[in-house]
Amino acid sequence: MPKLSFAVAEDEATLLTVMTRGLATDVEVPMGKDLGYAKNRAIDKLWQNIPFCHAVAALSGLRIFDTESGEELQEGEAVKDGMKLLLALEQPTEGGASAAASAFASVVSAVGRHKLGLDNATPGREELAKLSLKELKARLAEAGLSAEGCLEKSDLVDRLLGARG
Repeated sequence: MPKLSFAVAEDEATLLTVMTRGLATDVEVPMGKDLGYAKNRAIDKLWQNIPFCHAVAALSGLRIFDTESGEELQEGEAVKDGMKLLLALEQPTEGGASAAASAFASVVSAVGRHKLGLDNATPGREELAKLSLKELKARLAEAGLSAEGCLEKSDLVDRLLGARG
């Protein structure tokens, strides 16, 4: 199976859209699949690290570029083992985001990560399982998530853990 590496660019336009730095993942895709398929597999892995739903949705609108050449690639192109790809709104250039854009994205991301419990002091499955149903539902509400469809306490815990990646 071909293995591809994806990273999300940190240029100003992309950073202000995704609002999270350091997004990268590797994916393996079945032979015969195209870059669109591989991009969607990468998004499946990356979205869990983004604390805002609109920024998650923005991932699908990012374009694919070859990391080394900067050349834009089309989603219908065949994958090749070892490809190193960059997801970005605009063609990669030298330099990165402005200091103001970086600071803004960092602050917004920190607030969102804290609301979702993605900061360092987050409880694990065992700690969450000790909470009451009322407390778990309150944490879901704080994170902007619904308890709809959660039939058991473990479903609430799973939803909270899923939101944190």
